[in-house]
Amino acid sequence: MADYLSHLFFPVDDATFARLKIYGVFAASYIMRPVGAIIFGHIGDKYGRKTPMIASLLLMALATCGIGILPTYDSIGSLSSFLLIILRMIQGVAVGGEFNGATVLLTEYDKRRPFLAGSWTSFASSAGMALGSLAATLVSFSNSSFLWRVPFLLSAVIALAAIYLRRDMKETDDFCRAKENNELFNIPISAAWRHNKAGLACTAAFSIFISVFVYTGNIYYRTMAVSIGGLSAGQGATAITIGVMLNTILTPIFAYFADKFDGYKICLSGLFFALILSPLIMFLAISGNFSYTVLGQLIYGVLDAIVSATASTILLRQFKTGTKYSGSSLAWSVSTAIFGGSALMINEFLVGHLNLLFGPGLYMSLSALICLITVGHICKKSISTNV
Repeated sequence: MADYLSHLFFPVDDATFARLKIYGVFAASYIMRPVGAIIFGHIGDKYGRKTPMIASLLLMALATCGIGILPTYDSIGSLSSFLLIILRMIQGVAVGGEFNGATVLLTEYDKRRPFLAGSWTSFASSAGMALGSLAATLVSFSNSSFLWRVPFLLSAVIALAAIYLRRDMKETDDFCRAKENNELFNIPISAAWRHNKAGLACTAAFSIFISVFVYTGNIYYRTMAVSIGGLSAGQGATAITIGVMLNTILTPIFAYFADKFDGYKICLSGLFFALILSPLIMFLAISGNFSYTVLGQLIYGVLDAIVSATASTILLRQFKTGTKYSGSSLAWSVSTAIFGGSALMINEFLVGHLNLLFGPGLYMSLSALICLITVGHICKKSISTNV
């Protein structure tokens, strides 16, 4: 919804410049993710998983609802832009403690199906993006000046449902056992640096790939399909919605097979094909043909699902119980802040200012190469859980 929101909060004559501003707001939340990772990760590794999971959820709901009721530039001028940035930063703090914490919780609960357990956060994230894409599609077809607020306001309903589901959540056996055996640390993130450098490196590598691949191959894909390929805003939104929905459906399926066969090799195969096929994906975005544009999203959906289904379980296997939450959260958040937060602006600069239409595809391939080398070198097939 960057094009739509840019006109509401940054009304300038140059559409590209307005998009860059809204992408900057998008990036602001990523700067704050490491802050959330430090705060919630420390609590989660030292005192238990439940408290930070509830607190981060509430913080996210409040910030998202705040965006839904925020007056636009026409009402309060530049103050609206400032408040939007603040609310996005609060969202960043919240998600910094939520995403990896949820994965830690799930993988510690289910030892029989580790890849399937670890895939549910990626599934939920993708499902959320699918709902967001659907909302953006509906907004793009509407002339209502209020409809854009509805998806943000609905976060309150989702938050209440999630809090209800988490109300009786118990600490995992792994955490309780580590606490009883005095295997926790006073400063978990420092312990992660001392004992789990491989985990930090693999987490950072996966985060680089997922950030660049998703925000280029899905979110920026729509911008290229519309501004260069000439599709309508509705067609562009529909194409990426199809890609995200396919990704959502396939993620637990690939995770199921990863538990049955070799999840490590399945992950590496996904990274290899992402390296090879990323330029093709972005070429299809500018084809100007709706069917080809959808095909690009289908390829994206399959490749992202393969890696998302396996990444979390592979990286968490290299952390001790007392460092999992903080170590994985901080490494993921720092990499995402750098590469995810800047992805849209980098792609806009490559395409909008340097006119390098092949740039985004090569950028995706580069992220896949970095991840493939790092994971292939550090994450060995025989590695077992450090719990």
